[in-house]
Amino acid sequence: MVQIFYYRCNERMPPAVFQHYLAQVPPFTQKKIQSFKHWQDAERSLAGNILLLKGLKEMNITGIELARLQYNAFQKPYFDNQVQFNISHSGLYTICAISCTNAVGIDVEEIKEIPLGDFTEFFYYEEWQEVLNAVDPTRAFYTLWTKKESFLKVIGTGLNVPLNKIIIRNEQISWENKNWLLQPVLLDELHVCHLCTNIPKPSFTVEAVQLF
Repeated sequence: MVQIFYYRCNERMPPAVFQHYLAQVPPFTQKKIQSFKHWQDAERSLAGNILLLKGLKEMNITGIELARLQYNAFQKPYFDNQVQFNISHSGLYTICAISCTNAVGIDVEEIKEIPLGDFTEFFYYEEWQEVLNAVDPTRAFYTLWTKKESFLKVIGTGLNVPLNKIIIRNEQISWENKNWLLQPVLLDELHVCHLCTNIPKPSFTVEAVQLF
């Protein structure tokens, strides 16, 4: 079972609300959030932490504190126990996936016009042709990108593994003798999101969280 929590930012948080949530995260996290130049980036970072806290509480997972977060060599945060989580944000959305049964990676991207030709090297020839020949190449690009990015997030390497080395077949990825499953997460027409988990296929729920 995977539970997904998301926050949709329609307007800037009132300063008092921002400070209320900021006080709930560890000092080192506060410093990172306050270092962002743009308020949107600061709010997304803060919202990701608060979604994690609220999600753990709703799932009745106790004894876990953000101060206990550890980081792997590629700076992926994790808890030293069986609770798995992953956070992503883009456009209006910040989203957090949590599970006690599956490894999880999640990626959301806002669909916006980009120079597709700049991304050719990130994909192998056949799949890139599928993107270019799609009815909506931009949406096809983001669909493929979020699938691969969610996989890289679940294995904890980020873009340190070339995207063109990741082969998707039947919504699955085989990597180092392990199988990973891709599932779409529907938010709205302006964003694309995918969840990546280890086999077997888990059910998942999606819940909106209002922060103010």
